Amino acid sequence: MPKRFEVTRRDLLRTALGGVLLAPFLRERELEAQTALPKRLVLMFNPDSHPPEWWPSGSGGSFVLNEPLADFKGLESQLLFLRRLDHAWTFDNHHEAGMAQLFTGAKFFDEATHQANGPSIDQILLKESDIRGGTPLASIHLCAADRGLADKRHILSYSGPGQPMVHVADPAKAFKQIFEGVTFGVAPATPPATTPTSPPMPDAAAEARRAVDQRILQVNTAELKSIQQLLGQVEKEKLERHVEALFELEQRINAAPLPTGGGGGVAPPAAVGGACEKTDTSGFSNSLNNATTITRWARIQADMIVNAFTCDRTRVADYSFSFSGGHHEGLLGFSQSWHDIVAHVSKTDDSVTVDGKAMTTREAFIKFDRFWAGHMAYLARRLSMIQEGNGSMLDNTILIWGVESGTNHNHSPRDMQYLIIGGKNLGVNVGQYVNGSTTQSANQLLVSVMNALGHPAKGIGIEPDCGPLPGFSV
Repeated sequence: MPKRFEVTRRDLLRTALGGVLLAPFLRERELEAQTALPKRLVLMFNPDSHPPEWWPSGSGGSFVLNEPLADFKGLESQLLFLRRLDHAWTFDNHHEAGMAQLFTGAKFFDEATHQANGPSIDQILLKESDIRGGTPLASIHLCAADRGLADKRHILSYSGPGQPMVHVADPAKAFKQIFEGVTFGVAPATPPATTPTSPPMPDAAAEARRAVDQRILQVNTAELKSIQQLLGQVEKEKLERHVEALFELEQRINAAPLPTGGGGGVAPPAAVGGACEKTDTSGFSNSLNNATTITRWARIQADMIVNAFTCDRTRVADYSFSFSGGHHEGLLGFSQSWHDIVAHVSKTDDSVTVDGKAMTTREAFIKFDRFWAGHMAYLARRLSMIQEGNGSMLDNTILIWGVESGTNHNHSPRDMQYLIIGGKNLGVNVGQYVNGSTTQSANQLLVSVMNALGHPAKGIGIEPDCGPLPGFSV
């Protein structure tokens, strides 16, 4: 007896006809996604770890922020501290190993570049979840106090093994890349009352898209019937439901009015919170050691991310400062290397002079750390002030902030300092300081973030089965 020939759904979708069947459903899925609140992700980094005082006092929901995070005051209910997390491996002084695995959980791609041997969570989510939601740009990558190099110490995001997603340092260049074709706050002009008006001309691109949609929906019935003969009963029923939905979608396309020309702008979906505004890029200077100009630079880049979200240009970003082991001589009035003279010896009470004032290295490290933390707080606060649904844009966005070395910049993969900001509507257990009694893998945190954003990952990088992190979710 001949073996029954079966065609799986995957096999069907690889065929030309399968593509015809699938395309309208992808469009419908995108339309449905626009009616739901978007989910977003931001990866964040600053150099040289944090002092022990970065961790809050207290525990659970009764923690109190210390000076390094003083600029987060009022956002405590949006923060999740998860202590006792270790990186899965190390190399040399951990500056390069820490960066490679920070958001990838992977080892080095090769001995020449020391870049990561796998994708980071942002790029995994873009492939394995619906986080993009049909936005024009998959992700954006911005930095301040850095040149935007592709070196291993400068990269947070990887699209694959040895494939770095390089930051854009120049705000003007970033603006052009992100907002190309967007018209901000421009309404069609009203013609004078005495001038006869003509009916608006149909948008040529919209007409072309409609024609393509209609052509796609002209499915050959004979071909469908021949395919049905190759399917089992369950698959036959599914195919019949698909065909019914196709014809229903065709009716919607035919009934929908075409957009008219004249505006030139790109309107964001109604579900996105906030107004689509133009980012002010004035006042930019690319100095790496001037606190005033770095602050302006950082705010421009943060505003760029916020506006990219409110205009729904993208839902995935990374926001980076300096690079692993950055020195920044001269910053905040300290003429020597912050990395060598302060960060590495901050557990002592050696005396240093910062901006003409004598202080201990511990006090200096707190001052240095608060400078970077303040920029992270600015972005978080801006997102928290934009209403979206019954909450804020921050409630629908996960910011994951990491550094390349363990507490007190100890060249160690132990006690890594990650902070989760936002994500309340995504099930994140915000408003908590979870100081575990046993160490766990930082890769479990990465898995938990991916799970919250729609990808049921079980592991990442060199720990493919590490599972999610207890305490991350409500």
